[in-house]
Amino acid sequence: LTGINVNYTTYDTNESMYAKLKSGGGDYDIIIPSDYMIGQMINEGMLEKLRAKFPKKRLTLIQGSYFDLPFGSGQFDAAVSVESLHHFTQEQKIPLYRKLRDSLKPGGYFILTDYMAGSEDEERLCFSEFSRLKREQGLPDGGFFHYDTPLTREHEIQTLRAGGFSRVELVRQWGNTVLLKAVR
Repeated sequence: LTGINVNYTTYDTNESMYAKLKSGGGDYDIIIPSDYMIGQMINEGMLEKLRAKFPKKRLTLIQGSYFDLPFGSGQFDAAVSVESLHHFTQEQKIPLYRKLRDSLKPGGYFILTDYMAGSEDEERLCFSEFSRLKREQGLPDGGFFHYDTPLTREHEIQTLRAGGFSRVELVRQWGNTVLLKAVR
């Protein structure tokens, strides 16, 4: 359809992927490690190798909060988020998804792969437990705390639509890990 061939490799752990990349193995255009591994790779300068691999490409490595960084308007063909948004409420995500949608070119899309709650009961329990822990520890509202509060797949789809995406498709699901494609 597009003439693009994709070679896809999965690893059982971040550490397996890291060992392969660190040893010089693998010739990848894209890697998708989890959050803690990205930090390790940045600290070791491994992501700078992307610049060397694509010297003629306009490549920007961005480090910062989704919520604080400007994305611009209509400048990206696609955006990808992997296992990083399951710590936020629908109310927090909707403005983020609007900002993300606006940053995409017409026909652009957002690929979201994340852990999602298996039921509404699980979703309520996660948010309830998080609220209890914050009260118990005297933590303020509005701060960021690394605590899993995943939405259900259905609520995530509703949230993406509330953020302005015209279509949201389920691409694949592995247990509670879901891959969604949201089209501008």
